[in-house]
Amino acid sequence: MIDAYKSLEFDAIKSFLLELSKTEKGKELILSLKMSSNKDKVKKNIDELDEMMNFISRYGSLPIQQSAYIERLIDIAKKSALLTPNDLNHVLSDIETSDKLLQTFNSHSEAFPLLSSYFNDIQDLSSLKKSIKRCITPSLTVSDNASPELKEIRAKIKTLETRLNSKVASLAFNYGSYLSDSNVTIRDGHFVLPVKTSMKSKVLGLVYDVSDSGNTTFIEPLEIVQLNNDITSYKLLENEEIRKILKELTALVLLQENEVVKNNNIIATLDFIFAEATYALNNDYKVASLSDKQEIDLVEAKHPLIDKNKVVSNDYHLDEDKRIVIISGPNAGGKTVSIKTVGLLTMMNQCGLALPVKEAKLGIVNNIYLDIGDSQSLSDNLSTFSGHMKNISDLLNVTGGKDLVLIDELGTGTDPKEGEIIGLTIVKEIEKKHSLAMISSHYSLLKEYAYSSEHIENASMLFDEDKLLPTYRYKYQAPGKSYGFEVAVRYGINKDALKETKEEFSSKDNDDFETLLSKLQKQIDENERLKRDLEAKQDNLDKKEKSLLNSESALLNRKEHLLDEVRNEKEQILSDLSKEVNDIIKALSNGDLKLHEAIELKKKVENLKEEEPEIEFNEEVKLGDYVSVPHLNIEGKVDRLKSNKAHIVTNEGLGFDIEISKLHVIDKPKNNVSVKSKQKNYEDKINTSVGLELNIIGMHRDEAKDALIKYLDSCKVKNLKQVRIIHGFGSGVLRKMVHEYLDTLKGVKYRLGDINEGGGGATVVILHD
Repeated sequence: MIDAYKSLEFDAIKSFLLELSKTEKGKELILSLKMSSNKDKVKKNIDELDEMMNFISRYGSLPIQQSAYIERLIDIAKKSALLTPNDLNHVLSDIETSDKLLQTFNSHSEAFPLLSSYFNDIQDLSSLKKSIKRCITPSLTVSDNASPELKEIRAKIKTLETRLNSKVASLAFNYGSYLSDSNVTIRDGHFVLPVKTSMKSKVLGLVYDVSDSGNTTFIEPLEIVQLNNDITSYKLLENEEIRKILKELTALVLLQENEVVKNNNIIATLDFIFAEATYALNNDYKVASLSDKQEIDLVEAKHPLIDKNKVVSNDYHLDEDKRIVIISGPNAGGKTVSIKTVGLLTMMNQCGLALPVKEAKLGIVNNIYLDIGDSQSLSDNLSTFSGHMKNISDLLNVTGGKDLVLIDELGTGTDPKEGEIIGLTIVKEIEKKHSLAMISSHYSLLKEYAYSSEHIENASMLFDEDKLLPTYRYKYQAPGKSYGFEVAVRYGINKDALKETKEEFSSKDNDDFETLLSKLQKQIDENERLKRDLEAKQDNLDKKEKSLLNSESALLNRKEHLLDEVRNEKEQILSDLSKEVNDIIKALSNGDLKLHEAIELKKKVENLKEEEPEIEFNEEVKLGDYVSVPHLNIEGKVDRLKSNKAHIVTNEGLGFDIEISKLHVIDKPKNNVSVKSKQKNYEDKINTSVGLELNIIGMHRDEAKDALIKYLDSCKVKNLKQVRIIHGFGSGVLRKMVHEYLDTLKGVKYRLGDINEGGGGATVVILHD
């Protein structure tokens, strides 16, 4: 049976992932990647991938560089009881990577629960890390500090080598006339002098070598033989000590074998998921939704191995009602690509990978069985047709209700009439199996059968009849023509000859069906064009509607802002007028008020009419009614009416004329309580706690300004003449704020406090002269 992974080119997907993986075992996981038919496992893999994609988008890469396949090193350690410095460095690298991963996820564990489960399983190997770092240097040698013995041995070797170098230099100088070269060389780890062979009797020592020409003899002088031997002895001791240290470190690793391997597996798994997520993000792939039903729903799906600048996206759909799709259309029109796209994306999804789609919803299939490509087998002595039949027969024997079957060019390779019957028989057998299937064919009989079966649907690859070129667009619920004659004519076959032969040999039934199919296709094309036009018009209407809504929203916002401005301005006017009226009432309450002063105050009240805001009540006002003038905050009795005006007399004896539309009728005041006494009671109620100073030290600037405004308002209501604001020295921010605000107030003066008033740390405010 054909290998689905090979036929769908899944290895090419793996190669993309391998390029993004950084660990040896992560690459092993990628190479062994297979689709799972366990929904829970697929969901876990997809959810982990989705979390990793979100993590990368928000926080970038994971701190994973390189990681060896530790289990292989452990196997070596068990056999030899000895790990090399390089092996131990791999173990150390894993421990340090684990530490970095923990640091990365410590503050994000709640946002990524699935990934955090891996980090929670990371084992603490700080003790092993300390031991390895103490013994193994970054240059992958054993450190002098690995043991006191090693340190002592290396110190002795260093001393001997210093003596040896000094002695060799002296001998080279003494025997200089006997040497063929002034440079001392090393043979088998021993320092030797390059002596002229004719003068070798002049130098007592051990002969180690003779040059190829025979003119030079390499002699180790007797004076340094013992030094060389001593150094060699200590070198052997050094190697034994190093081996002992490495064995001890290896034993420590084996002692924590499970923890070391577990961390290595976690690093590899995270690296594997990271490679999948990076591949998805680099290509703007999406994670599919999983369905409990037997369905495949792909929206704007693309084949991931076709150049992204050339590939055409299509929608594909199979479900429990329409389980089989018969795809027809021109040769080289994209039928095979469509079948492979559905197969490969289904496989990728069940391998836990994201898909090149706008969105997708997929049920889980148990297996993917297919017959795509050349099935010729020389070893079995099978022709292409025989190979196809054997493969299809095998898949029919094993396929079941939860499998996906993909067959390309069903029934070709034999007599067309026989092939059509064979093809229809195979379709019926697959229909009985309740499998999902995509089958491409040129046969009209299969297209006709799709119309009569409730579980089979036609589909086609669209063709541009004007240009005689395939569009690679997949159209569901519509059969397609092969366009063999049209393509043949385009490439030079005689059109008249084709027409004559067709009329002579074509069956009438088949011809009628093809004619009907052609008309149907034209109608479908026209409907597609109308649909596109409607969609374009709808998009245009949606844009206009959105623009109008935005404009309407902007106008409403502007209106609201204008209303706020009017309200604020109106409140300010009322506040100013109310203050002036209160000042007048207070003046009138003065028993020593002179006549000309009263007349002046009355005139001032009447002049306030020019500043009043436009507030109208349209109430019926009669002589003797008690009324209020809201914008002046006063009340009185109507004692005269003339035209559209009324003469009002307040309880304080102040009289003035005002438009009737500005009056609001009220009940007669009880006990004849005056406006003045009301005002005084109100002032007393809200100002009993107002002191002669305000301390704003330690407040923020905005908080201090709010407190200052409220305090000064209360001071004005209480008629305080002079108060003190304590702002301190500090950076000067509060003092600057106080002075800037006081500058905005009319009739208010201020100065910094004198030495008894807090100096520059306080400001004295004079509210009334």
